[in-house]
Amino acid sequence: MNQLTLRPTRDEWRRFAAHALHAAGLGALGAGVIFFVAANWQAWGVMGRFALLQAGLLVCIALALWRVPPHPVGQGALLLAVLFTGGSLALFGQSYQTGADVYELFFAWAALTLPFALAGLSGAVWAAWWTVLNAGLALLCGGLGLDHLLWRVFDGRGVDRSLLPLLACAINLLGAAGAVALQRTRVKAAAPLWLARYLATLGMAYGTWAALPFNGSGGGLVALVALVSIAVGVATWLHQRDVFPLTLLAGSWIAISTSWLVHGLRLNDIGEFFMVAIWLIGSSTAAAMLLMHWLRRWRAAAEPGVTP
Repeated sequence: MNQLTLRPTRDEWRRFAAHALHAAGLGALGAGVIFFVAANWQAWGVMGRFALLQAGLLVCIALALWRVPPHPVGQGALLLAVLFTGGSLALFGQSYQTGADVYELFFAWAALTLPFALAGLSGAVWAAWWTVLNAGLALLCGGLGLDHLLWRVFDGRGVDRSLLPLLACAINLLGAAGAVALQRTRVKAAAPLWLARYLATLGMAYGTWAALPFNGSGGGLVALVALVSIAVGVATWLHQRDVFPLTLLAGSWIAISTSWLVHGLRLNDIGEFFMVAIWLIGSSTAAAMLLMHWLRRWRAAAEPGVTP
């Protein structure tokens, strides 16, 4: 499917369904092994639990070495290896009280499985890896207490905790940019368009979170998010291949502006409520009209014979 077409073909829907069922089967297999260990927790000793998960991990690695990616068997095995690594870390944390925070577990999971993601040459394996990393980032942004050592290091340097979502935003947007860049290389199969869109969505979600007034954001942080948004918009406009990033920007800034409007008005009477409703309707309509205009224009430029 061309990046600018509106609807997938029937064959593309079939391929998507086959890939989705394949991924669901692998996920169910990995979850089944982990649930089997959990269901027999009392019957198995600590060594028995670790042995089962480590045996599954070794089998996955052996399959990946036998059918080296981009062979589907190797890619599926490495996806399962990512799941088994997470299960092993969770079992370790449950069996031995290390005192580590939950987000540290997810960061360790991402660090240990990075070689699997690099070797997998698969968008699915990379999506699983980025999901693990973002789980750690989300916990870091929202669950880090003020008594944590991190704030003793950074607070004195003028770094506020509200900057953490912006850091997560930058990490995901850089990942999306990397996926777009890889689409022009020999390993483009490892960075499909949907992966770049997934990372861009996560990045702008963190950016929106950072700029909301309820996050304790000030004008400086909103300005930083605006600069990041301008950079994304300019890069998208220069390439004129995919309108999806502009859609994310529109949705993000509608949410940010509406939140600040509600924060300023306080919604003390029905008139202020209607002001917010009018702003939502007007901004959403204008954004939709502009996005559809650019979509038709870019599609016409990419496909000869198509009129905007």
